[in-house]
Amino acid sequence: MSDPIIYAALLLSVICSSASQIFQKLAALQTDGTKSFMLANPYVLLSFLSLGVALLLWLVVLSVMPVSQAYPMLSLSYIVVMLLARWLFKEQISLQHWLGAGLIMLGISCLMGGN
Repeated sequence: MSDPIIYAALLLSVICSSASQIFQKLAALQTDGTKSFMLANPYVLLSFLSLGVALLLWLVVLSVMPVSQAYPMLSLSYIVVMLLARWLFKEQISLQHWLGAGLIMLGISCLMGGN
């Protein structure tokens, strides 16, 4: 497979994994204090579906890319989830979190720059 396709699969895997976390938050916001809500909650089912798609895409990526190169890219999900939480849930993001996100991007740049 060509590099653009693999990188697209990797990015889509990160997006699906991040979406799963957002669906889990949405499910948790609907909780009524019992466990019975979980399987009937559409957000839980969407979370499972998103994680499943992320896993399949991750397997495609790992079939052609070294894990030492691919795995650091998964940390992008921290940034994606942080931004989605800010946008969807109006969560406050501290300066410390912004700095951490910057360090994640710097780390990914360093790790990917040599490949």
